Amino acid sequence: MEVIELNGLMHTHPYACRGLSVNPSPPRVGEVTTLAVALKNAGAQPITVKRIEFMVAQFGMGIRWEQLPPIEDLTLPAQPDHVEEIAVQWTPTIGGHRCVRVAIHSDVLPYPIRIGRNLHVIEATAEKTFWQMPFRLGNPENERMPVALELGDNNPEAVEATILINGHVHHAGQPIWLNAREEVEARLLLRAHTDDAIATVKTLEARIQGHLIDGIQVEVYRPAYNLRRVRREPTPEPVMRDYEFAGALMR
Repeated sequence: MEVIELNGLMHTHPYACRGLSVNPSPPRVGEVTTLAVALKNAGAQPITVKRIEFMVAQFGMGIRWEQLPPIEDLTLPAQPDHVEEIAVQWTPTIGGHRCVRVAIHSDVLPYPIRIGRNLHVIEATAEKTFWQMPFRLGNPENERMPVALELGDNNPEAVEATILINGHVHHAGQPIWLNAREEVEARLLLRAHTDDAIATVKTLEARIQGHLIDGIQVEVYRPAYNLRRVRREPTPEPVMRDYEFAGALMR
């Protein structure tokens, strides 16, 4: 687990922090799940952490959060080799991947540090070519607003990404009008166009009027496909129908 330095925190994507852990992942219904964050202080003076607030939600963006009981009043000594692991326990009532967010209130900053773990890592076998990640998209505002999705892609030629909103293909950048506090079903479909090894990162960010609501990050790692050694697995029918539908609409 990545250690978070309270006086040196820098994250390009604050919603994909590896300094938050979920065990087991994904959580299982009725089973106690441990949420943890690792902190350290590399500065010259002790840091007083006034309050740490953990929150969980279904995997997605702009959705409702469940607030867990906070942890209060702890001190991080000025020792760069000292790591303080803070953990809470939570028991889910429904299954599936979760977003985790933590707000850290301390005496070194006038505002809380907010980091999240909307991260899903896929470690695929060589014959796999299709992946899908369900998520929920919501409007957290108290009035009807347009939500825009921005797709970040470090390898679009090798792995194609398609967004479905309520079963329909959605082009990144187009507004999705949602009523106040409305949530909809969505999916990110990924399709490999290469037999080479894959190490790709896809980010999907939701914004309202240019302001970042939240984001999710999906990483896919797959070894190279060798026709002589590995039998290609057929694409599941539901996924194939989604891609055929998406392709027909995009032509």
